[in-house]
Amino acid sequence: MITNKNKKIFIVATSAITINSFMLGHIKKISLHHNLSIFCKDALSLKKFVPKNVLLTNINFRRKPNLIIDMITFLMLLFHLLKNKPHLTISLTPKAGFITALSSFLARIPCRIHWFTGQVWFKKKGFFYIFLKILDRLIFNLSHYVLVDSHSQKRYLVSHSIISKKKSTVLSLGSVGGVNIKKFRFNKVDRKLLRRKLQVPKNDFVFLYLGRINKDKGVIELIEAFKKIENIEKKLFLILVGPIEDQFIANHIKKNKKIIYISKVSTPEKWYSIADIFCLPSHREGFGSTIIEAASCNLPTLGSNIYGISDAIEKNQTGFFHKVGSINDIKKKMVFAIKNKKLLKKYGKHGRKRVIKNFNEKLMSEKFLEFINSKINI
Repeated sequence: MITNKNKKIFIVATSAITINSFMLGHIKKISLHHNLSIFCKDALSLKKFVPKNVLLTNINFRRKPNLIIDMITFLMLLFHLLKNKPHLTISLTPKAGFITALSSFLARIPCRIHWFTGQVWFKKKGFFYIFLKILDRLIFNLSHYVLVDSHSQKRYLVSHSIISKKKSTVLSLGSVGGVNIKKFRFNKVDRKLLRRKLQVPKNDFVFLYLGRINKDKGVIELIEAFKKIENIEKKLFLILVGPIEDQFIANHIKKNKKIIYISKVSTPEKWYSIADIFCLPSHREGFGSTIIEAASCNLPTLGSNIYGISDAIEKNQTGFFHKVGSINDIKKKMVFAIKNKKLLKKYGKHGRKRVIKNFNEKLMSEKFLEFINSKINI
């Protein structure tokens, strides 16, 4: 492959967590061919994860709107763009996307790309629904090209006139960074040790949720559905892994011994091995990266039948769906899962094969580099 170290590329995201979760494979690949700089909050925390030739710059993005701080971050990024004149900017997440698109436009950056990974406005109403849609449309209009992390999300955005088919691309079958198939794989030892640590009997059925714990992720419905079946099926556990963003949910967890809460973990790959099925009852999702991580660990998924998740699950092959927001349907599908353990193992094996074929991190990074090179005329 032809290389050109004179090409400067900026990757901008709201937080280091986003970079760490989705972009590390891409960064390692791109940094072999181009001069790469990362801009995000807590950027220096990435130092031990990225190659030494990647420049890290902290910009204090905030997820929630803050006019003063947002203006400061905009001016800081604009300063770096004018000073360094990169050939290409790539942005992820809505806040970083808008600030990067606007500042890159003003700095006349030759190629501007944004990656859509889900819509904040999807469940909003009134003013915020209209306002946030306008921001996404602005991001698209200020960008030369956009990437979308699922085909169903792309169709949804096109149907709402946010993006156009011509200027938008989905890499392979979807996702941002794919899955590290060596890291995410089933491990019998992890299953045994974690179950022993949490005092979960080896033959008891475990439902797992892993990710941010809030209302939009459908965790409340998942908990309520679990409560409805735990009195019927005694040998059950629901394990929730991730930071709690809603006190109401925290109160639900405290009252039930069969619901085990684990705060944010640094090794999520180990936790997929503890479960019999993964659950993602989200109300909105750009793709559902945790679903393909779970699949890589031979773990099938029960997920909401919404765009994004419909790309991550192959129906009746790697998992199955429930009606979004429906406690009764989640309950019904949970009971089905408990009574069909052999089928779940079959789904898990098929899921691992599907990930290796379509969502391998190395494959995704190759396709991303090809996409970048085609846009900056290498």
